[in-house]
Amino acid sequence: MKALAALLVASAVHAAEPLPALHAAREGVTVSGVSSGAYMAVQLHVAHSARVAGVGAIAGGPYYCAQGSLFTALYNCMKPGTWTPVPPVALLKART
Repeated sequence: MKALAALLVASAVHAAEPLPALHAAREGVTVSGVSSGAYMAVQLHVAHSARVAGVGAIAGGPYYCAQGSLFTALYNCMKPGTWTPVPPVALLKART
């Protein structure tokens, strides 16, 4: 118990300086993700488009790529064009 208390006191002495305020606009909420995080970022953006101003999706796919099919999700969205054609952009845009 004494060791833990000493450790807490020592770490408080060496605490990092607080980060400066960035004054970011609250109405400009964005979301970003890589790979599966990119898929989730896109889903969040579509689901909450009234509040989310933009999305940065890196190495992820478009909204509604799987069209409700696990096979399409695994074998087309993850490896576009390997098994079936990539969904037409017009279809994805209309569904979104």
